[in-house]
Formats: sequence, structure tokens, C-alpha cells
Amino acid sequence: MGKNDFLTPKAIANRIKAKGLQKLRWYCQMCQKQCRDENGFKCHCMSESHQRQMQIFGQNPDRIVSGYSEEFERNFLDLMKRSHRFSRVAATVVYNEFINDRHHVHMNSTQWETLTEFL
Repeated sequence: MGKNDFLTPKAIANRIKAKGLQKLRWYCQMCQKQCRDENGFKCHCMSESHQRQMQIFGQNPDRIVSGYSEEFERNFLDLMKRSHRFSRVAATVVYNEFINDRHHVHMNSTQWETLTEFL
């Protein structure tokens, strides 16, 4: 064993990866798959299952985006109702709590580009 394996960069990276929250950059909302890096995401995009999902999306993109938008709005407002019912709080605070859920709907798959536009 190496010296102090718990604090090595590799061990820290592995713990972060195991936690499940990585860069949003490598997330496919249609397949609900998160990849660790650019190469993994590229391989995922070439996969047969991803291609099938993209064909489904291509048939009716407006319906799918509006579905994600409705789900995002409903879940965001539910979180606000549950956590901050009687208090005034910044939207970014609620959004940060919202994205802590591993299975949340990502804003880049909705009709809104920014949190301000959503609000």
C-alpha cells in the first residue's frame, strides 16, 4: 500500500465518482446516463440504445422537451413547497438543493436556458 491512500488524488476522484454527481457536461437526459469523461460520452452517443432514443426524440421533439419542462417545474415547485414554505429564499439556493438529487431533470433538457428565464 502507498502512503496515506485515503488522501491520494486517485482515491478522492474514485469517491467523487462513486457519489454519482459529476460534471453535467457528460450527461444524456434522454438515456438518463451519466458518463465520466468525453470519451465515455462519445462512446455512449455511438451506442445503439442512444441512437434509438434519438430517433424517438426526432419524431416529436416538442412533446419531449415540454414533458421534461413540466416535470422540472413540478419537482422544483414541490421542493420549494416542502423545504421553504414560509420563508423567503433565493432561487439559486433552492436550485442547488434541487440538483443534489441524483435523478433530477436537468435544466438543459427543458425549454428554459437559465434559471432566471424559468422564474
